[in-house]
Amino acid sequence: MKALYGEDRMGAERRIRTTTRLQVPDRVPVSPLIYYFAAHYAGLTNYELYDAVKYNRAIDMCFYDLGPWDAYYFMHAYYRELGSFLIPMKVREPGFDLPPDSVRQYLEEEIMREDDFAWLIRRGEKSPRLAYLHMFNRLIPRIWEHVGPGWRCAAFMLPRMIRNAVLYAREFRQWRDRGVTLLYSVGVEAPFDTFSLARGLMCFVRDLKDRPGEIAAAAEALTAAYAFRIKVLCCFLGVKRAIIDVHRSSNDFISPRTFAELSLPSLQLLVEKLAAEGITSILHCDGNWDLNLEALRRLPPGMVVVQFDGTTDIFRAKEVIGDRMCIYGDVPAEMLALASQSEVDEYCHRLIEEVGKGGGFILGSGCEVAPNARPENVRAMLRSVSKYGYYSR
Repeated sequence: MKALYGEDRMGAERRIRTTTRLQVPDRVPVSPLIYYFAAHYAGLTNYELYDAVKYNRAIDMCFYDLGPWDAYYFMHAYYRELGSFLIPMKVREPGFDLPPDSVRQYLEEEIMREDDFAWLIRRGEKSPRLAYLHMFNRLIPRIWEHVGPGWRCAAFMLPRMIRNAVLYAREFRQWRDRGVTLLYSVGVEAPFDTFSLARGLMCFVRDLKDRPGEIAAAAEALTAAYAFRIKVLCCFLGVKRAIIDVHRSSNDFISPRTFAELSLPSLQLLVEKLAAEGITSILHCDGNWDLNLEALRRLPPGMVVVQFDGTTDIFRAKEVIGDRMCIYGDVPAEMLALASQSEVDEYCHRLIEEVGKGGGFILGSGCEVAPNARPENVRAMLRSVSKYGYYSR
């Protein structure tokens, strides 16, 4: 065990594991999502974050100047094409299609086609563990024309994936040497949300009306492949937690009824498959989830973390689902960018006292720390756990 603060009685991994199991750790853990803010803080352009040396220098500055934090929440990749394995959409990147200090932009275009639902269902029946790879081998050439289809896609992507993995392994070892654990081993988009992103919003809205049965069947066909990929990578990295992004299942996009009937069944199946392997699912819930909270109670107790982004009422979430799953969040981006340091400190104090009561709470940013966040506000958020977070007090 390497203590991050003098009063710590647990290491970071044990603290996170205890918290996600709804038990009481020595103190509330903290894990921010930092990417573009690191460039801003280190005086780099966003494009320079593709350079491994510059990225690590920037994120280290945040850790040592403003932190520490318990769990490393990574979201970077050193090749822009690799992000398509998570979000299958065309994208404009800083330094490539945009000015070097811009932020990434996703384009709502039809990447996945209508007949791909039936094709995916057949693939899921024929090779359930490989359906994920078959789908992305089909979609990525439509996103990046220079990649090419078939074996040329594999020949292009594989060496980049290997080099990215080598850089990850080096970075993860350095974080563990500091006493910091990994928040998760692998991230995926939930099956329903994968379709919403790949089809484009307008096409998918029509799909919800015209082919709801195909959407549900295709989402279920993907769960075995997702679970197999997550299991392999969790075993490889030794951290039995996985991020599942549900970007398009909030009340901002679909009704609670559509969520319960079309999104939740495949999500629940995936979470249950992972729970059977001892893997905790961290649901990255963008948007407003107030009307979906009751439905989330169907997920396995003690095996789910729900991360909110500043839009959902996190205090109500503690009341509705806090007895079954860990709550993660939720200092909003606008607060980190626009509020005063004392306001951030007071809000974190309230989160720790109310949402952290009885355990089962991880303090973090509401989704990503805003690129223009005030450093003193980020510091106030990260260090509030040492001021207010010890349960022995």
